[in-house]
Amino acid sequence: MPLTGDDFTLYSRTTATSNSEGSGRWIACDESGNDGEQLLNGRYLVYASVAVDDAEAADIVGELRREAQIQQSAELKFKAFSGRWANRRHVLRRLWEPGGALEGRCAAYVVDKEYAAVAKVVDLLLEEHAWAHGRDLYQAGEARRIARVLALQGRRALKQEGFRYLLENFVAFASQRAVKNGEAAAAETFYNRLDAAWAASTRREVTELLFRLRATRPAGNALRVDAGPFPLLEMLVPCIAETARYWAKHLGEPVSVLTDEQKTLTDERLGALAQVLGRTSGATPSSRIRGIALQHLVRGTSLDHPSVQLADLLAGATAAVAARHAGVYSAVSEDLYASVIPLISDESLLPYDHASVLAAPGAATH
Repeated sequence: MPLTGDDFTLYSRTTATSNSEGSGRWIACDESGNDGEQLLNGRYLVYASVAVDDAEAADIVGELRREAQIQQSAELKFKAFSGRWANRRHVLRRLWEPGGALEGRCAAYVVDKEYAAVAKVVDLLLEEHAWAHGRDLYQAGEARRIARVLALQGRRALKQEGFRYLLENFVAFASQRAVKNGEAAAAETFYNRLDAAWAASTRREVTELLFRLRATRPAGNALRVDAGPFPLLEMLVPCIAETARYWAKHLGEPVSVLTDEQKTLTDERLGALAQVLGRTSGATPSSRIRGIALQHLVRGTSLDHPSVQLADLLAGATAAVAARHAGVYSAVSEDLYASVIPLISDESLLPYDHASVLAAPGAATH
């Protein structure tokens, strides 16, 4: 059922999408693993996109159904290809591989949610503190390097329980509820935990980083002044932004984005995001990003849009492949990982330089 109410009236689309000179190329998107600001629920968030409009998607979905012998249900969902259906997965692989109907028109943006929490610690606290003191942490990739130190060494420095507890307190501190309500107790708890982590750290680089973070209380307090229209820890919004920029670069402009509807994607937020994407933005000179020509940014359901059904297939497959990297094996991931890995963007929010690392099986921890 489409979302209803005053927050979901302006940007909901039920009519079919169609590529045209005015709208440019349509990009259909769907997600898997989204838990809003609860970044420590589950390991990965996948945001999959397919450069196809509904007219062409309807034909592709129909052909998929015929080849895979799927007749039930009004919508084509990834679960129809899971379990014992190896023959169906063969049909799916052919769709994405060279010569397939969607060759070169699929992309998946993967977020390691624990790493995202660490990156938010750097972006919201350390970067703000550094900028106030005349330093640009985005220059020469310094912010990314710091985030990786904490993500890859933090568990060893603080042990599993200590590292997890630190991130849990940060998520509680930076959540929309705590920020909007000005919950001083959440901030006090986080910084107390930060002090304890600094004292307990057994790795020099992590200890030094935690020491620097202890000085960020002013930046932490500033979060409560003007948090803006987006929840600070909501990753679905940056996923949409990265996807729109990816396709604008690869297909040319303008582009139009149709994303599967989610409660967090209110009219206010979609409108604000469209404005952000249309202009040059960035916290510091070295993090500036050029605006793109975004013709439409709308939400819709997979029932109304066969193009979103195709995005759902890629999202489900990528989620299974990411789970394989985390040590969760399945027949689905074994059958599909070789086809899916090349579709994952290297700009994904991962503690690696290249998304191809996700092809390695069984890495249950960083």
